[in-house]
Amino acid sequence: MNVAIFETEHYEGSYPMIRLFDTGNNNITIFTNEICHRQFQFLFGNDMGRYTWVIQSKNQTKYDFIYFLGKEVRKRNIDLLWLNTVSNNHIVYASMLASLGNVRTVLTIHDINGYFTFVPALSFRRFVRYIGKRRLLRRISEFNVVGNAMVDHLKKKLPEGKKVYNIPGCIFEPENYVKNELGAGKAINIVVPGSIDIRRRDYFQVFELLDHINSRSINAQITLLGGPSKDYSTAIMTECVEYAEDHDNLIFFENEIVDQPLFDKTMNEAHFIFLPSMHQTVLFDGVTEIYGESICSGNIFDVIKHARPVIVPAFLKVPPELESSTLRISSVKEICDLLMSTNYEEISRRALANSENFTAKKLRLKYPELFQL
Repeated sequence: MNVAIFETEHYEGSYPMIRLFDTGNNNITIFTNEICHRQFQFLFGNDMGRYTWVIQSKNQTKYDFIYFLGKEVRKRNIDLLWLNTVSNNHIVYASMLASLGNVRTVLTIHDINGYFTFVPALSFRRFVRYIGKRRLLRRISEFNVVGNAMVDHLKKKLPEGKKVYNIPGCIFEPENYVKNELGAGKAINIVVPGSIDIRRRDYFQVFELLDHINSRSINAQITLLGGPSKDYSTAIMTECVEYAEDHDNLIFFENEIVDQPLFDKTMNEAHFIFLPSMHQTVLFDGVTEIYGESICSGNIFDVIKHARPVIVPAFLKVPPELESSTLRISSVKEICDLLMSTNYEEISRRALANSENFTAKKLRLKYPELFQL
């Protein structure tokens, strides 16, 4: 089968799709841009040559690249086109797909409500985006969501009979697992992964946690593992700089992108992952998304990939396979007690066992009709 995967934003989320289709029976072409291609090189290493790469040139606009994608899909006789992230130009994608005939198409929807809800405003562009999303939905054969709880939410909104897959934004590769023990006198490493974006995570909980750690003289440090998000990180970055003037237990990055090798190294050094997730958020055009229902925290995939125990708010839905290595809190002040009382060796063992539910082999077996086993 000739498979094309389109991704110009969430390279880490399309890595598993590429690996899953790499069964030895498929020819895989990836359409991407230079920024993502650089990170793919880190992720795939010597395996880059297993795939065909089509990279958006510097003089190609996003509009041009979308139509170029359509031409290449026809030229290369692509059987399945997987659109892994579509966050703009929806009406252009819909127009491009209309020219593909019977090519099988799958769209990963990251924020469900935004495709079905229109919040009126004095904005012509908002109206065009909504119309574009509706047209795109009509052109798609099948859908994918990255969170298990999102499946039913999307099915309720789609015409009856539409196929919805649940392929998470990661796979667990046991050969890459790095065990990190927590011995006496060793600092507890807590990592908050993801770009710094106040729409997605409540970073003031991080500073509250630091206050509790300091007041109780706990040997722990926190790493904010992601670059600042444009327009949504200024206050937090200012707080980080001011805090670092008097403390040495907060690590953060000022570059927009943390390269994959450093990201993975930091995650491998983590003992716990902390997800101070928002419950509800507005990402685009005034539409409210609910974490664990219409949108999924991408940090869940870091938990799976690196097999680490995770600390989450009580309301946040996680895959049931991860529940036994998930520590739920009602308030930030509970975290210090959990850090001191949890049997780390035991919960770390459970985290590893839980991540083994997300290997490429098991995910392929879940959807044999997709991966043609």
